[in-house]
Amino acid sequence: MEPNLQSTVEELAAAVEVVLNPITSHEQRRQAYEMCERFKESSPYCAVCGVMMSSKENKDIIRHFGLQLLEYCVKYKWNDMNVSDKVYIKENTMKLLQQGTHDILHEQTHIKDAVSRIVVEMIKREWPQQWPSLMQELGAICKLGATQSELVLMVFLRLAEDVLVFMAVPQQRRREILNGLMEHMPNLFDYFMETLQANYNIHKEKSPMADEALKEQGHVACRLVITVLRTLEAFVDWVNVSFITERNGYLLVVLCEMLSDDSLQVHAADCMRAIANRKQKLEDRKPNLVLFDDVPMSKILEAAVKASQAPLDEYHYRFLVKLCQVLTAVGFQLCVLWNSAESVLQPANFEQYLTAILTFTNHPSQLLGSITQSLWVSFLRHEYISADPIFQSFIPKYIESTRTTLVKIGFPSQNNSPSCAYAKLDFDSDEDFYLFFTKYRAEIADTIRQATLISPHITFSFAANWLKMLLTKPVDRGEARTHCNQSSPAFLEWDAMTVCLESCMSRFHQADKPKPPPSEGIQLLRDVLSFETQDPLILSSLLSTISALFTFITYAPDILPDVLNKIFSSAVFNLEGQTKATRSKAVKNVRRHACCILIKICKQYPDLLLPGFDHLYTHIKQLSSDPEELSQMEKCQLTEALILISNQFKDFEKQCKFLEEILAPVKAIWMSPEMKESLWTTDKFLSYVGLDQPPVEPSSEDTCGINRSHIVHCISTILAVMKRSVWPECTESAKNGGFICGMSESGEPKYKNPVTPHILSMLESVLALSRTLNLLWTPENLARRHPAFQKAYDMEDAEKQVLLGIQPPCVDNTNATSCKHPLERMQSFVACTHNNCYHVLGNSGSSMGHEFYQVPNLAHSLLNSVFINLDAIPLFRIRPVIRVFLKPYVQSCPRECYTTAVIPLVSFLSDYMLQRLTKEWEVILKRSQLRPEDSEENPESQEVIDEQVVRQMTREYLEFLGMLLRERRSGVADDMNVDEDVMSSVNINKDEAISQLGMIVLNTENVYPSIVILVFKVMSWPDTKACGLSAMLAWKIVKPLVDGNKLTSDDICHLLVCILKGLQLLGEHENILAALLTLLLHFYEKLRPRFPELYNVMLQVPGCQEKALKLRSCLNWLFQSFDEKLLLNQMKAKNMKDTMRKLVQGIVGKNVSQLFRREENIKNLPPIYGRTRRAKPKPSIDDSAEIGLCALFSPKDMPSTTAI
Repeated sequence: MEPNLQSTVEELAAAVEVVLNPITSHEQRRQAYEMCERFKESSPYCAVCGVMMSSKENKDIIRHFGLQLLEYCVKYKWNDMNVSDKVYIKENTMKLLQQGTHDILHEQTHIKDAVSRIVVEMIKREWPQQWPSLMQELGAICKLGATQSELVLMVFLRLAEDVLVFMAVPQQRRREILNGLMEHMPNLFDYFMETLQANYNIHKEKSPMADEALKEQGHVACRLVITVLRTLEAFVDWVNVSFITERNGYLLVVLCEMLSDDSLQVHAADCMRAIANRKQKLEDRKPNLVLFDDVPMSKILEAAVKASQAPLDEYHYRFLVKLCQVLTAVGFQLCVLWNSAESVLQPANFEQYLTAILTFTNHPSQLLGSITQSLWVSFLRHEYISADPIFQSFIPKYIESTRTTLVKIGFPSQNNSPSCAYAKLDFDSDEDFYLFFTKYRAEIADTIRQATLISPHITFSFAANWLKMLLTKPVDRGEARTHCNQSSPAFLEWDAMTVCLESCMSRFHQADKPKPPPSEGIQLLRDVLSFETQDPLILSSLLSTISALFTFITYAPDILPDVLNKIFSSAVFNLEGQTKATRSKAVKNVRRHACCILIKICKQYPDLLLPGFDHLYTHIKQLSSDPEELSQMEKCQLTEALILISNQFKDFEKQCKFLEEILAPVKAIWMSPEMKESLWTTDKFLSYVGLDQPPVEPSSEDTCGINRSHIVHCISTILAVMKRSVWPECTESAKNGGFICGMSESGEPKYKNPVTPHILSMLESVLALSRTLNLLWTPENLARRHPAFQKAYDMEDAEKQVLLGIQPPCVDNTNATSCKHPLERMQSFVACTHNNCYHVLGNSGSSMGHEFYQVPNLAHSLLNSVFINLDAIPLFRIRPVIRVFLKPYVQSCPRECYTTAVIPLVSFLSDYMLQRLTKEWEVILKRSQLRPEDSEENPESQEVIDEQVVRQMTREYLEFLGMLLRERRSGVADDMNVDEDVMSSVNINKDEAISQLGMIVLNTENVYPSIVILVFKVMSWPDTKACGLSAMLAWKIVKPLVDGNKLTSDDICHLLVCILKGLQLLGEHENILAALLTLLLHFYEKLRPRFPELYNVMLQVPGCQEKALKLRSCLNWLFQSFDEKLLLNQMKAKNMKDTMRKLVQGIVGKNVSQLFRREENIKNLPPIYGRTRRAKPKPSIDDSAEIGLCALFSPKDMPSTTAI
């Protein structure tokens, strides 16, 4: 050994120890790390030193670094090595497999893994073409002992993962390696099975023994079995099913047996899960049904029972989860096979199987129950399984299980249920559990709905009996004193029961199977109505049951008064000692719930309530007359209920008169001189609502608070009346009732709403309020605010949490009285008033129709109110302008009003949004450049919130533009609300017809330039969702503009550069890369013949420059060939896309983690079977063409006979 090489090894070993020493200084660690990296990159002795350092006499950390050096040489230097160096690495690596590690029980796992990775990297580069003896060599190594067998198994495991799971191999090499594996698969699987069988027998025999030597042999065998199982898990997902079923299905049988072995059960379950989840042909799925046989099923059930009875720990619980996944996967295979072409009917032990699934459903761990829910739904939806007698016998058992599974218990912070212990293993916080349980309960509710369609009698009887039991059961408040809280057992059970009942009743009348007689439902409703309680939470659940059972009232209209009395008594529910100002949150929820149920009933059954309209109207007027009884929101909700019933008058004049009465009190306030003066001038408004005055406590003494309440009440009532007042759906009824005022240009009737004459007179003040609210953001008005209200215009905390996707904390505040701080009240007022103004204006179009859009100077009025002073307003206040106002406003606009009502707004908005969004994104980009890379930003900081608002605003504006361009139809919004993970390039190529409004927009000279610039500019902003939306819009916008000769060649070249910039910035995201590549190809393919300048733009892509013409294999030659064939229409679509991907590969962006990563270069090897060239056809002697035979035998060329 050369002395200098030995010293190098010692220096490297010292550097490795410095790097991994926890007390090393940062500078020392950096220097040592740089030394190691420099050596790997530049030293010609990298492989030699790696071999020396990997000797098992060294420390583990030194050995591991030596193995890393060898792996580095193979991954990054292999193509530059000479044959002798490759042979040196190969021979020494095989020696490492043979004798370079400690025995199987004492060697570190990461050392074994590092050795196996070196072999795998060589296989990926040389096998099978240039290393045909690999399998023989590995087979010989396996015979050396258990340690070597484990290493060889790990080689096959890593190889299968790299080739099939991670796909870390080029396509051609991947195909060749896969073919090589398939060629040797019979021998491989024989080896796997023999190793598994032999070592499992040794493990069973010797592991339990007391003799230490024999026990160690058992442990060695156990380790080998685990490695075989892990290797099989990587293979069974894709190999031919015959390998799994050979030896009379030994693999599945022995896996079932291993489920009872504590040391093997988790790995056996993993392997079984991989087999059960195979996606394959029907005939290949059938072997999975062997698990329904007596022995496998009994083994599975025995293992499940044993694990359930074991003390709770993470190991046994993880095994239970995997076993549950195995059983459900087998169930899904059964769903596919049952009554299919394979003639599979009810399998053996189907009843035992369903019992096991039901046991998992009832397990205290809700995660296990959630895994089974999708299987129950699949069985219930299956035409034949749902009709199976055994399965139908389990429907009542499943429905009975919901008595416990629907109960909202199991929060990790609590200890009121066995589920809590499991939740602590599954969830980090109560908020995480709450999100899970919401989904879990929805799954159970869906299963109940499906069960109701199959057996309505069973589900209804269970829900009815559960409800009857609760009506007679004493209320268990738990630790609560006077009334239930959200953790009280009584409320938890009532809450679960209402979910069950509502799920059942939602499908009850859709079921075509025999149902209970209506008399049972009527009697149940009577029992509910006779139940009395003063507990707010129980009463709220009771109201839910009334809502669910209300459908039975059509069979017994005589109990309608009792139902209404119950609802109204709940609407005015109060607890002793509480006043309007001090009501607890639980009481407010009950009252609000009652009002909402009344609205729901009036919406679904207006004809039933119409005869009692006068009585209801009188009663509601009496309640509203008491200022201490109803809140403004409750008054508004009861008014909505009345309007819903009044729609059944189907008499324009009568409804108009009624609405006039309803709006009279509001109109008196809204149109009063004091209110008008306050709404039209900002200084008066500031004083009227108290923004320029100090806060007043308590709120009952705040006179400005009363003024704010009046504004909110008026706006809310106007909005409620507009939304609920409608004309008849039947054209004949509308005509007879006087709701039609003419015909449109398209021949459709023009409807008029009875609310129009009353709302139009008040709409002017709504616009004035909107204008005043916008002007509050001017510097002089901001200065007028009282210091205590400096944050009154800020975003509310609840809105921030929604924007950031933060789950609010799980806090039980049902008994708390909501006394907001003056600042919070003012903040809520400003936000609510802003939003409600936009809601009123947005609903005006759909409510009042033509009459609204034909208001004189409507667009001018909107521009002078809603769109005034936008530059000073933060984006979070502008978002509702597009989402709440403009979208419904444009969608409801008649075609003949596009030019006067829509185009002026779009013209202003397009210019403004281009400037505003560009400015906001420049701030974000600049901030990201200045921010240190290692800074940890507070997720709730103002900068994060502002950035998220900009992103949302950009996406919503692009969605609005998409709505402008598309024809109106049902589900319009669905096309643009595409999740970025499923972005499909097909939408880019789809030549959809542009709507009439879209064509008007694109033909308006002062509108389309801003839209085009913004849509393409978005591609260079770091937001993947916005970029995807812009890619979908880009061609739809450009095509009609090009057809109309509105874009010059410079414009087109600039747009192409924007697409290329998008690839450079966001190409790291595969879905965006696919979308932009498709757009780029479509753009170039369609426009290149018309705009030759695009060729020069593409030449600027790195790798396509003219100077590269010398190499025929260069990208420039590829691009020229691509360009020529494209112009001649001689390329297939797939070839075009693949070529375009190669051309732009040099500019496609990469993730920061991949920027400086050294790329592996795995070269393709010569094909295993040489290509046979097609022989040229031999000319026929009968061919008329001259082939030279005559000249060959010409006399003048013949030798002389004399000479011979």
